Amino acid sequence: MINETVQEPNDHVISTLLNQLPISPMDIIRLFVEFAEVASVTTSDKESIISAFRRVIHTGVSGVAEMEKSVSFETAVKESLQARWNRRPATLADLRSYSNRLLHEAGTMQQAPLRSITSEQCRELLQTNFGYSPHVFRKAKAVLHSIFSLGIRRGWCTINPVKALESPPVYEERIIPLTGGQIRALMRACRDKDLLIMRPSVQLLLWCGVRPGEIRRLRWRDIDKREKVVYIEGRASKTGGPRAVPLRGQALELLDYKRPPGELIAPRNWTRLWRRLRLRAGIKRWQRDVMRHTFASFHLKRFHNLIQLQEEMGHRDCNLLRTRYLNLRHVSSSTARRFFNC
Repeated sequence: MINETVQEPNDHVISTLLNQLPISPMDIIRLFVEFAEVASVTTSDKESIISAFRRVIHTGVSGVAEMEKSVSFETAVKESLQARWNRRPATLADLRSYSNRLLHEAGTMQQAPLRSITSEQCRELLQTNFGYSPHVFRKAKAVLHSIFSLGIRRGWCTINPVKALESPPVYEERIIPLTGGQIRALMRACRDKDLLIMRPSVQLLLWCGVRPGEIRRLRWRDIDKREKVVYIEGRASKTGGPRAVPLRGQALELLDYKRPPGELIAPRNWTRLWRRLRLRAGIKRWQRDVMRHTFASFHLKRFHNLIQLQEEMGHRDCNLLRTRYLNLRHVSSSTARRFFNC
């Protein structure tokens, strides 16, 4: 509430204040004229003008206080983790690891108001503690960016200083698709009694391009025998977006399996069996995600449809496919046709 009954200062007090102010009486007059124009003061009544002045001053003070509202960097980090409590355990563990490390290495920045943190401070934090690897730098930068994004939504800051930072280039190793002989060796290994349970997983990896983490969350009810597709619902998808992938090639064998709908497709000891399967197949050099890359390269060579491939693989756009996933030099049209049996 604005106090309208402020005691009037006498001439001596006014004279003393004017002498102590770092601005001249002419500056005060200019400010008054500017105020009258901005506030559209049309009255000549002194009390009305003073009242208008007071309202603007009080409103301005409240506005500045609201603009400067913030929390410490430490609080913002903790709130950011709390806001994503419903992520999958593996994702949450990764977020927690990077967030805690950012906080630990922040030093005096821990207690700094989020609003006051600059791009240069963010760059130093990332470069000093995560600059040894482009991949690690990018992940830490993404986590830091999300902290400030939450701050903007909560009103703790108005800009995201991480946006101004450039990420170091990542030079990806070119992944060579599996050869026909290697694919046959994998499928032969799946015939062994102790590895037969892995056959559906391999078929989903190679002929549907499903991610290993997604396969381990799929159940037999996700195989639609009538539509001949596998549904990757949001609960199973890495990106949270559902998709339906047609069953092609040897993945069509999944239609013949008779399993309880609620049973997991992948065995619970999947990681151990997966290592054993690769050893049994005799493939010495195994590149990360090579089966998903094999699917992508064979798919584009056979169907020539990048948008369809993007949708089936669950990517948000085609950029990653163009820059990293596709390697068509090692895949012939006839091989791709035989791979999908169509």
